[in-house]
Formats: sequence, C-alpha cells, structure tokens
Amino acid sequence: MVSKKILEQHGCTQARLREIFTAKKGKDAETREKFQDKIQSRILEGIQFGARNSKLYMSVDVAWDSLPINKATIPLLQYAQGKINIEQCGDRLDNMGVSDQFCDYDEEGNLKKIDALRLYEVSVNLIRSYVTRRVAAQVSRFSNLFPYFKYEPRSTNVEDKLRADVLSQRVEMMTDQFGYRHQWEQIIRQMFMYGHSVAFPAEGWTRKVQWRHEKNEMTGEDDLKSYIEKEGIEFFTPHPTRMLWDTSKPLHGINNDQGPEWIGYWDIVRYGDLKESADSWNIDEVSYTNSLTTLYDTHADFFNYYFSNEVMNFPKSDKDTFAWQNERTANVGIYSGEDEDKGMFVTNMFMRVNPLRDGLGEYPHEVWVKFVVASDETVLYAEFLPSLPAIYGGINENDDRLANISVAHEIMPFQDQLSNIMSKMLHDMKISMMKIFCIDQDALDDDVKEYIKNALSEESFYAKPKALFYSGQKAADLGINNRDFITIVDAQKELSAGINQSMQAILQLLNLVERLLILSPQELGQAAPREISATEVAEIANSTNSVYSFISEGIDDMRAAAKKMIYDHLVSCSESDFIVPIKSRYTKKSIEDAGFVSQTDEPGPASRNVIGTPSNLIHEYMFTSRDGAERARDTQSAQVLGNLLQSILQLEGVAQGLGKERIFEMFNEIFRLSGAHDLKLETDEYDDSAEQQKTIQDEQFFQQLKKQFPQVLQSLQELAQIVQGIAGGQKQIAQTAAQGVKPEQAEQKLEQANTNPEVETKV
Repeated sequence: MVSKKILEQHGCTQARLREIFTAKKGKDAETREKFQDKIQSRILEGIQFGARNSKLYMSVDVAWDSLPINKATIPLLQYAQGKINIEQCGDRLDNMGVSDQFCDYDEEGNLKKIDALRLYEVSVNLIRSYVTRRVAAQVSRFSNLFPYFKYEPRSTNVEDKLRADVLSQRVEMMTDQFGYRHQWEQIIRQMFMYGHSVAFPAEGWTRKVQWRHEKNEMTGEDDLKSYIEKEGIEFFTPHPTRMLWDTSKPLHGINNDQGPEWIGYWDIVRYGDLKESADSWNIDEVSYTNSLTTLYDTHADFFNYYFSNEVMNFPKSDKDTFAWQNERTANVGIYSGEDEDKGMFVTNMFMRVNPLRDGLGEYPHEVWVKFVVASDETVLYAEFLPSLPAIYGGINENDDRLANISVAHEIMPFQDQLSNIMSKMLHDMKISMMKIFCIDQDALDDDVKEYIKNALSEESFYAKPKALFYSGQKAADLGINNRDFITIVDAQKELSAGINQSMQAILQLLNLVERLLILSPQELGQAAPREISATEVAEIANSTNSVYSFISEGIDDMRAAAKKMIYDHLVSCSESDFIVPIKSRYTKKSIEDAGFVSQTDEPGPASRNVIGTPSNLIHEYMFTSRDGAERARDTQSAQVLGNLLQSILQLEGVAQGLGKERIFEMFNEIFRLSGAHDLKLETDEYDDSAEQQKTIQDEQFFQQLKKQFPQVLQSLQELAQIVQGIAGGQKQIAQTAAQGVKPEQAEQKLEQANTNPEVETKV
C-alpha cells in the first residue's frame, strides 16, 4: 500500500501529472515524449497480440451464443398463430435467406404456400449447460456469505479483532453499493469460459456525492447539504481479447505485485463521446496513425464480430504509401469536429514507475500509475494508484503459456459432434415422414385418379376417412391384383434403425463428456443410471468436493487480491467517517482503545454501532482466508469428531490443558462438517482477564460441559429422528391423498398410530 498523502508530500499529485502530459516544451515535454513513445509501442503490441489470438476466445463466444432453434422460427410461429399474413412471412424468410426452404412459389413467382409444419434444425449448447453447473456450484459457496469479504487479523489481540470486524462491515457496505456479488458471478463465469479473468479498478477511488435537505437546528429552516451516496472501488472486467500486458512475466504475479511491469485494456468508442468530457486533457490533440487502422484491416473478422459498425469508421491519413506507413511522425493526423462519429481507440494503461527516476516526482520507490490514452499515444488522464492495478484469477492455467484453454474449450468439440448427430437424426426424421403413393394409372379411371389427387392435396387427408371405389372385375381382366393398384412406400420403417443409433450415440457422447470433465449424473441433478452402493455415493461426493476445492483455489486467490486492493484503497483514499455495527463481544473500553467511538454508553459487551475513520483500520490482516470456500458437508466425519470430543471431555485434566479456545475450534469444525457453516463459537475479551479467575471459570465451564455433552449429543440424535419422522409422515399423507383418502383422515390415522401402536394404519 502506498499512502496518497506521502505521495503528495513528495510532489506526486494528479496536478503534477497534468503539467507533465500537457507540456509543450522544456524538461516536462521531454518526459512526456518519453512516456508517449513507451505507451504507444506497448499499446500497438498489446492490441496486435489480442487480435492475433482472438479466435481462441471468439470460438467460445460463438459456441456460447449458438441459437437453440433455427432463425426462421419466429416468422413461422407468427404466421402459424395468425399474427402476420403469408406475404409478410414470406418477406421475412426471404430477408433471412431461407425462403427456398419453407416457401412454395407458382410459375409466375408468386408465393403460394408456406410449409410451417416442417421440422427444423436445432443447435445443442453443451457449453452453456456444463459451465452453468460449475458456475452455480462456485457462486453458491460465496453468495450467502455475510459479510461477503471476511477479514481476519494476524494478531489475537481484542482490539485487532475489533478492527477486522469493523473493516469487514465497512467493506460489506461497499459490496452492496457496487454490486460485488453480481460482479463476482460474472468473474467466475469468465474463468470457466476463457480460463482466466482480470478485474481492474475503474479509478483510484470512486465517490458519488448528492444533495439533500437537512433541518438547521438554529434557524429551523431546511438547508441544502451534500452527502456521500457511495464510495469505494468499482471493478471492471474486460473481455480477454481486449487485454494487454507485459508477457515477459506470468500474469498471475499481478496479485502479489511481482508480475508484469505494465497491464491494461482497450476499447473502441466514438470520438464525440470523449470530446465533451471536462476531465480529459489534450482532447484537441488526439492523433491517429495508420498503425491502428491497419490492425483493423488485418483482423477484420475480429473487429466486426465484437464491435458495431457505427464505431468501425476510422479517419484515414493522407499518406497511404508503404514508405509513409513506416514513418510514424509523417503519418499522424488530428481528430477534428467533423470526426465526432469516427471510431477511436481508448486504452487504460497501468504502468509501474519510479517517480524520482522517471521525472514524475520526488518519491524514490516504485508505484503504479494509470494512464487513459486516446488513439495510441495521447494521454487524456493520469493518476497515482495506492495499490495493485488489477487482480487475476485462473482455473487450471499454466503460467508458462500465453494462452490456455478453458473448460468451455474442452467441451466445444463434443458440442459440435452432438449438433452433427442431432442434425443427422432430424434429417432422417424428416425423410421418415415422407410417404409415396404409387398408383397404377392404367387400372383407374380418370375420375378416380382425379379424386385421389384432390384428396391427397387437402390438409385433412390424414384425419378424415376417404372412400375409394374401383372395378374389381376390370382389374381382374387386366391381370392386376386388386390390392396392388395403389402401393404406399413408408420411409419410416427403413430409417428407424438409424434414428435409434443416433439416440444411442448421443447418450454415449454425454457419458464421455461427464467422464472427461469429472462430472456425475447426481452432480447434474439427475438420477443414477443404475443402482449404486453407499460407498460409491461417498466416493462420488468426495471426488466432487475435491474438484470443487481445486477449482476454488484460483477463485480464492483472486478474492484475496481483491481484499487487499479494497483495503489499501479504502485506507489510503477515503477521508470520510463511517458508522458500522459490530458483534456483541466488545466492551466500550476495547472500542475506545482501538480508536473508535461507540454510540452507546453500556460498559459491557452489547450490540452497538461504532464510528470510525479509515486510519483506525490500519493493521496487518490475513487476506488469504478461505472465506467459506470449503463448505462441504460430511456428517460422518462430524459424528466421529463429536465422539472423540466426548471422550476427551471424560479424561481428567485433558480438557483443561486444551483450553476453551481449542475446544471451541473442535466445536466449530463439527458445526462446519454438519453443514452449519455460519455457526461459530468464539471467546470474548473477558477470557483474557486475570489468570486465576480464568482458571476458575475454565474449570467450572469444563465440569458443566463434561456433564451435559452426552445429553447434547442425545438431543441432536432425537431431533434428527423427529425431523425424519415428520418427513416420513408428510410422505405418507401425500401417498394417501394420491390414493383418494383425504389428508385430514390420513393425519388422524397417523396420530392414532403414534398414540396407540395397536391401531393399524392402512395406506
């Protein structure tokens, strides 16, 4: 963490950065030119790297956005429902380029009929299904945490525990104000889709101020006063194709400030969107070169897929010869008022600098500076950052590779194969619906042939019975079997075997995907395909929890970096007081010793609100705490640990030697394994009083616990039996109601059976 006040004392201010990057001459202009050249080379390198490797991530986006049904579905459904007429439906199908598949035209080219009953192709989206399952499993581990980011002190001092609780509550306010819970859902989804996710602070410290009326106690009138609506860090997670960083070091090192020397992200916006900004510098000096527009021409597929056509219109330089394209200074143009609708690259570049060495101030140590750059070199804004420039999270990524495949990439070939099998099966089903009527025209009169033709052309030919009269004597005279003058060819019988094979191939393919992704039908909420034993169920659960824990390592690493960034920015940038609630475990004296102010005067522990400043929160915290990531339930282990704890309490002197804190840790582990993750026993500050009093209290506590612990276990078992009995009774009531017995009668029979065992309850 870098103190903003210390930076200001050494001349490292935002005003000083503005002087340098708006300078026209002198030493500041030389510093500006040096940084602009460095920034330009890095931006060009980063954009080119992202565009060159974009197909890896673009393929995931295409597969994720695949349509579940054919694009002609909407006009066909609207036509079938009578919402549009046949001409409107034909025009819409023609605009989609599929009119030849669904429309019948007469010889003059007029639309005659639309076949709205045809089956059409579907696209199976395996990536969305499996990624959603894994995302849900990870998000559920954190979404119910309150506070969302839990800070733990490295010290066991009561005042330090109080600081950690206050910090957790203050960050929880920030979580609600900036929507961190939804933000982290998107971050986790990006990890599964692209392999990693990187989040940047939108600015060093975001503060939104509003006005409100406040009554003046002196005058009794309402005064207009400003108040802080919210303040904190607003995170931004760019698409991986729009990121740029120093590839000489692993991207993961950014979390502990030992990774890339520079990192950032870029986007394309309209020049007019930034022209009217009052906070931007050098807005009239935004330049453009053929270097960036050439990248657009080279990677047109990438830019056209991710950006709208409105921002893809770039200004062109007057000199387009190859010789001039190699000369940067001769190829520069300036955006003007007529270019408001033209596209412009905007890059948020974060660079590690030494202000004293690089001419930005007198601070002698390395800090991070954020530059907002228009086009490829014009600095619009810059500020010093107090902490990390970004946070990184990856799932099963190799730091030695510049690009890694993700879970979505592993599923992609199976999704393509499954779509092919489904298309083949649907094609066979279309053919199987076709029936051919082979009619011997020599055996029928003209009026009979016309009758059959008209009957088949009607839409109700398959619903209404048809009577066909023919001359059996005439057929016999012609030597024709009277049963063969009309023959029906049914393609369904011939293709049924191929359809069954397609269904079997789909099931086998899904089984292969689950095996390769270490999934089970139970994990996906499906019944087991066969009868499985209790041991196998336990093995499946252990394997699933192991995979979830491994996946959560990358998420926990990113959460730890986020907790550090939030803490550093809060302590360094915030200057306003805050009011937060704390637990009922701190006395008024402890609150005052920690530097806070209590809103109540009660001397003992009580629920209360405390008032503090960010400077009161400075302490050494553990940012890498698990934060509820290990939330697996293992009731068998909880039972074993409970029996072990019961045995320990029966031994003389052992419980006293362990101490109340260790006993509470064992209780907390039993609670966690039982599924009660939010239940936690903790010692308060009265446990740190005089040693003699503590020994007496501990002795009394352990004697009482020793006597009552078997009763506690027995009560828990009885409670479990009661719950099981209630569930069984409800099931019996449901079954009874299903067989025609009223629920009131079923409840009465169950009550009689419980009070009198001799009464037989018939269900």
